[in-house]
Amino acid sequence: MKALRAGAAALLSLSLSAAALAQDAGAVPAAAAEIALPDLAVPNGKLADPHKYFLFHKPGVTVAQAEADFGFCWRFLAQAAPRGVPSFVPWGGPIPAGPPQSYDNSSGLVGAVILSIIAGPLARSVRQTRMFRCMVPRGYARYRTSEAVWKQLNSDDALASIRLQARIAAGPVPPTPRIEP
Repeated sequence: MKALRAGAAALLSLSLSAAALAQDAGAVPAAAAEIALPDLAVPNGKLADPHKYFLFHKPGVTVAQAEADFGFCWRFLAQAAPRGVPSFVPWGGPIPAGPPQSYDNSSGLVGAVILSIIAGPLARSVRQTRMFRCMVPRGYARYRTSEAVWKQLNSDDALASIRLQARIAAGPVPPTPRIEP
């Protein structure tokens, strides 16, 4: 019985801590505030493909508004299935009607190898397209960057990535060339 009471007390203190954190959601955690901005002055020879690697900037936007915009757009990244290689359709067979089928690797070992090779670039392409379609109508401009800087800005930690990109979007104009839509 004592173990049950101790567990309940620990759970109550944990939920109270979570409630206190939820009330203070506007405050930036110390770990996120300490993230250093990458060096955006990338030499022309090191700039990567402008369709793949870019960052956003908007003159006059605050960091809080940029965080809200990035947070809004970021939520669309996980929706829908990414594109893949088409499933097997027999020669001379009927064309499947309706929505595209899921890509279940009915193409065998060769299809699995091809899909493993192109899966990463396809996922990046879907991500970039969704961010472009969401951020540009909000008034953000795209600026070229290197692949290394892009990877720093788009880590697995979504909250840190959003905050880092918001600081860049609200900061000074990047020194790299602007990409016209």
